[in-house]
Amino acid sequence: MAKGLRVVVAASAGNVLEWYDFVVFGYLAPQIAAAFFPHGSLLLTFATFGASFLARPVGAAVIGGYADRRGRRAALSLSIVLMGLGTLLMVIMPRYATIGPASAFGILLARLIQGFSAGGEFGGSTALMIEHAPARAGFFGSFQNTTQAMAAILGSGVAWAVTAALPHAALESWGFRIPFVLGLLIAPVGLYIRRHVPETAPDLAESAPVIALLSTYPGRVLLGACTIAAGTAGTYLNVYLPTYAQTHLHIASARSYGITFLLSCVPLFVTPLSGHLSDRIGRMRPMLICCFLLLVLSYPAFLLVAADPTAATLGGVLLVLTVLRSGYAAPMPVLLGEIFPARVRGAGMSIAYTLGVVTFGGFAQLLMESLIRATGNATVPGLYLAATAAITFAALLAIWRFVPLAL
Repeated sequence: MAKGLRVVVAASAGNVLEWYDFVVFGYLAPQIAAAFFPHGSLLLTFATFGASFLARPVGAAVIGGYADRRGRRAALSLSIVLMGLGTLLMVIMPRYATIGPASAFGILLARLIQGFSAGGEFGGSTALMIEHAPARAGFFGSFQNTTQAMAAILGSGVAWAVTAALPHAALESWGFRIPFVLGLLIAPVGLYIRRHVPETAPDLAESAPVIALLSTYPGRVLLGACTIAAGTAGTYLNVYLPTYAQTHLHIASARSYGITFLLSCVPLFVTPLSGHLSDRIGRMRPMLICCFLLLVLSYPAFLLVAADPTAATLGGVLLVLTVLRSGYAAPMPVLLGEIFPARVRGAGMSIAYTLGVVTFGGFAQLLMESLIRATGNATVPGLYLAATAAITFAALLAIWRFVPLAL
């Protein structure tokens, strides 16, 4: 049990820092825009957020392949160092008023470093957890999403507290940096833990895992990417939620952060339960049921929000959707690991996951904001969730029918 806890903590440390940093950037986008971008452009800020995802495929190939050649522990140590560097740049970068366009470039560089490290984080950390205890892979693998929820809680809670505690001028001037300073504390602790965790990789014989993966299993990579479409769309909708609520529903900022904070608590309870259930009854049944309900309910949920744009309505419908998304997402990391053999699992999971995040998540905020502005239609997020749920549902059916599982 102690060894299992140590593996989970080691795998989760970088995951927490990665998601905390991304979540905080999304929540504090208006303040970051005012500090680092010309004319306080929110669209440029979201574009920079999205551009960081372009570095993920490179990181997935480099760090994911490194995990299959040198081990999960070495790859995870490298990724957390790079994450800490990206967070440090957010803390020390001068404002646009001080150094001009170099400020915006520096923030882009910080996001690219973070994206590169995040690209290899998922495959290595998930492989470490599910290879530790294959018989309970669903439960241990569910901590991938549980720790994302912990990071979202931490990020939304800190953003909420800073927003509520500081005067507007102080928040705009320096207060928005406080969450990133706190994020820096995770990196050295995570690095220490990761350097002392037991290795779990069963086979490190593959000399060129990325080439072997793409030449042998390209269809599985594509199916894996589509499998996470609904989950990543829902995740980045939650990141976009405070901006959406404040800008288009005219809900007060403190209430919008409060909704996000409360929603972030849901996966802490639903995810481990669903992961445990998947070890008992299989991965597909809970995933297919929850995904189908997401497909059916997402658009009507936002029709209700558009008709009654209050904090209570928004929080209520998103509570239902978050429960469904958490139930589907809990077994997803393990299923993604099961479709690849161990010798290419690190690269396979990282590349498939990154491809899905880049395609369906990285520019989701920019896409939704642009479509809402162009059409005036506040139901755009519901349409996007329904579309990604349809893609995921089809991918799950294809895996169920055609793909043998490795674990």
